[in-house]
Amino acid sequence: MMSAAQKTSRIMLIDDEPGVIFALKLMLEALGAEVNTFSEGLSALEALKIDSAYDFILCDLRMPEIDGFAVLKAVKNIYPSLYFILISGHASNEDILKAEALGMDRFLAKPFSGEEITALINETK
Repeated sequence: MMSAAQKTSRIMLIDDEPGVIFALKLMLEALGAEVNTFSEGLSALEALKIDSAYDFILCDLRMPEIDGFAVLKAVKNIYPSLYFILISGHASNEDILKAEALGMDRFLAKPFSGEEITALINETK
């Protein structure tokens, strides 16, 4: 089994809330991850076309312009094996079922703990 020091996770983080991006990036980097952040889905999808070498994507469900469902659908159409985690503080059971049908690998409810983030990093290595 590899330790966190041996393999750096490369993560794409997409969220329209600066506070969430700041806190999550700090947590993930403290665990040794390399984090690229995006405040909206369209720029993240454009960046993914240029560089898709990520271990996983953490994406907020509720965002202006294009939401997490649209990002998830676009990512899974192009990169079906890319691990996709949807995050939200306002998701209904229907939202989660819809996301699973679109190919979501995992759902994480906001607010989440440092322990949840640590477990996430470890399980996606």
